Amino acid sequence: MERLQIKEETLAQLPLYYGKRTNEAILYLYKDQIIKHFYYISENKMNTLYELEKREKEFAQVPELLLFKKIVADYYTILGILMDKGYETNFKQYCKLQTTTYNDRILILKKIGHVLEKLSNLRRQEGILTNFFIGDLHESNILVGENHEIQICDLDSCKIGNNKPFLTKYLQFLKTYPEVTESLQHKYPFYHYLCIPNENSDLYCYCAMIFKTLFEVDLTKLSSNEFHQTLYSLKEQGLPEPLYQTFFNLYSPKENENPYRYLEDIPNSFEKLQKSMI
Repeated sequence: MERLQIKEETLAQLPLYYGKRTNEAILYLYKDQIIKHFYYISENKMNTLYELEKREKEFAQVPELLLFKKIVADYYTILGILMDKGYETNFKQYCKLQTTTYNDRILILKKIGHVLEKLSNLRRQEGILTNFFIGDLHESNILVGENHEIQICDLDSCKIGNNKPFLTKYLQFLKTYPEVTESLQHKYPFYHYLCIPNENSDLYCYCAMIFKTLFEVDLTKLSSNEFHQTLYSLKEQGLPEPLYQTFFNLYSPKENENPYRYLEDIPNSFEKLQKSMI
């Protein structure tokens, strides 16, 4: 694995990238790139980085995935990773811009869904990236560029190879954990208390983003009964039947479906409803 050698004290003197710190790292600006300096690098994190590097040629077929370029080290001590900056606005920030329309949100969501479909096709048709899943898929990990282009970042916490799952935003099932672990283990398997990402869970996270950005609904705060009541309410307000069925299946034994093709069928009334809620 290619490395960038830099002393830790030199690293600490670099400017922060927009003052950003995350739960697991500090982001430094290094020339026109970013160094993600981890507070602590576990064996599981290192295993994940090595697995990502091994599949570099496979990932080249999905340019929307923003992967790290080098390991950053102080001699033999691993400090973090070097990455391209990527687009400067994430999807969460983008949704708050006054210039962002409801249709803009739909176009970004369609791009995300298309990436998930591309990954699914690569697994089934070409037999590559079969044990790679994004895992922590949420609005802040989607970067938005011009012409609604996207990049998916923070992939050093993905599921790949034999690594163990990491903590994720949407896969904790805070209000539905007992029934998910009891009845839906085939869709959302668990390792101790962490969901093991797979294609179903990536689609669950994708649907959670749709609920959050288009309907102002946070799935993490809903029990399954509350979810179905909310979903039925959306249907009564004009949610297209294919989307209703796709969302309904999130808590059913059926495999999850990618709903991106149906997003443009959402009626304009939902945009007016969302504006009235702001």
